[in-house]
Amino acid sequence: MRLNNKVLFSLSNLIRTFEVLLISIFLSRFLLDKNALGQLLQIIFISSVLVTLISGMPLSLNFFYGKYSESEKKHLLFGKFFLMLSAIALILCSLVFILKGFIATSFQNEAFESFIFVIVSFFFIKLINTIFPNYHYLTDKLNKYLFLYIITTVTLVGCFTYNYIFGNFSIENILIQLLCVEIFRLTINFVIIEKKELKINFAAFNKNEFIYILTITTGVILGAFNLYIDKYLVATLLNPTEFVYYQNGAINLPFVNIITSSLFIALIPVFAELNVKDKIKELALETKKAIIKCAFFLMPILIYCFFEAIPLIKFLYGDGFEASGEVFKIYVLRYSLSVMAFSVFMGSIGLEKRSNFIILLSAIIGLILNIVLIPIYGIIGASWAIVIASLSTIAISFYFINKKLKLKISDYFPVKTYFKIIFVSIVLYLPFYFINAFFGIKWVVVGSAIVYYMVVLLILNYKMKFFNLKKLLKKV
Repeated sequence: MRLNNKVLFSLSNLIRTFEVLLISIFLSRFLLDKNALGQLLQIIFISSVLVTLISGMPLSLNFFYGKYSESEKKHLLFGKFFLMLSAIALILCSLVFILKGFIATSFQNEAFESFIFVIVSFFFIKLINTIFPNYHYLTDKLNKYLFLYIITTVTLVGCFTYNYIFGNFSIENILIQLLCVEIFRLTINFVIIEKKELKINFAAFNKNEFIYILTITTGVILGAFNLYIDKYLVATLLNPTEFVYYQNGAINLPFVNIITSSLFIALIPVFAELNVKDKIKELALETKKAIIKCAFFLMPILIYCFFEAIPLIKFLYGDGFEASGEVFKIYVLRYSLSVMAFSVFMGSIGLEKRSNFIILLSAIIGLILNIVLIPIYGIIGASWAIVIASLSTIAISFYFINKKLKLKISDYFPVKTYFKIIFVSIVLYLPFYFINAFFGIKWVVVGSAIVYYMVVLLILNYKMKFFNLKKLLKKV
C-alpha cells in the first residue's frame, strides 16, 4: 500500500471519530436540558456499541484481501462481506426494536419507545456504512470517500446550527437529520463502487472465511463489552444527567484511532503476509517501526491531555462540565500503552483466539470493578475501573505474542524509545504548565497545546531522527 493511502485511511478515521465528538460538543453546548441531552447521547452511545460489534467484518475484509493473491477472489470479497454485514446489521437492529421497552426502562430514556423506527433506521444504515472505509482503502478510492465524509459532516454541523438559531433542537429532529446524512453517504458510496465488485457468488463462500470472521467477531464483541461496560453501568445505575458528565469525560480519543488503530489496521495485510511466509524478523521490524511512529505522535498528546484535562474539557463543552474533566483526567491513563493495537496485531498473526481470551478477562475485571465502584464513587469509580481493567492484562498479551513469534518484548516493542518519548514530553511540558497557570484562560491552554505539540515533535525528531523532514515535506 502506498504511504499516502495509509495517510488517507488515518484521515478518514479522524473524520469519523471527530464527528462523534463534534456531535457531543454541539449538543452539550446548545441543548441546555441535561436530561434530553443524556437521552440523545445514550442513543449515539448505542450506535457506537453496534458499530463496534460489527467492526469484525471490515477487519476480516482487510485480512483476506492481504491473504489472497488471486484477483478473482479479491473481487468477490466485497459482495460477500457486504451481504454478511447487512444480515448482521438487520439482526442487531431487530434486537434493538424488540428490546426497546427494556432499554427505555433501564436507561430511563423514553425516546427509545417514542422514536424507535427512526432510531433503528439510523442504526441500520450507519452499520452498513462501516464497510466502506476499508473497501475504499483496499481499492485506492479513499480520496473520494474522505471528500464525501467531510462534506456530510459539515452538512450535519450546518443542521445543528440551523436547529440552534431557530430553536428546533428536538430529539426527533436531530435523529432524522442523522438518518438523512447516513442515507446520503450510503447512496454516494454505491456510486463510487465498481460494478464488478458488487457481484455475489454464493459458491465462493468458504468455511475458513466463516471461521476466521466468527473468531474475530467474538473478539470484537468481547472488546465492545470491555470498552462500553462502564458507560452501560453508568447509564443504568445512575441517571441520564450523570451519564452526560461521564460520557463527555470518558472520551474515546480520536488521536488513538487516527494514529494507532488506523496504522495497525492498514498494516494487517502486511502482518498477515509476513506471518504466513514465516518472515519473523521482518514482521518484528515492521511492528517496531509502527509502534515508534505511534508513540512519537501519540504520547505527547496524552501527556498534555492528562495534565490539562479539566481546562480542555471546559473548552469543549463549557464551564458546567468540570465533573467531566475529572473523569477525563483519569480516563486518559487507559491509553498509556495504546501505541500498539494488541488485538488487531494478534489477530493478524493467528492469535485471535488468545486475543479473545485476554479481552474476556479484561472485560470480567472491568465488570466486577464497575459494579463495586460505581455505587460508591459514582462516575469517578467508573473511570478508575476501566483504567485498571484496560491495563491489567497487557502482560498476558506480551506473553502470548512472545511465545508465538519466539521473540523478546524488546525485539518488536521499542521499550527504551517509548520511555524516552514519555520523559522528553513531560520535561518539555513543564514551562507550559507555568504559562497556563499564570494566564488561567481556556483559550491559552488550547493554544499552548498546539505550540507544545509542535515543539515536542521537532525536538524528538531532532534528537532521535524518526523522520527525514525534508523528504516528508516534499511528499506533503
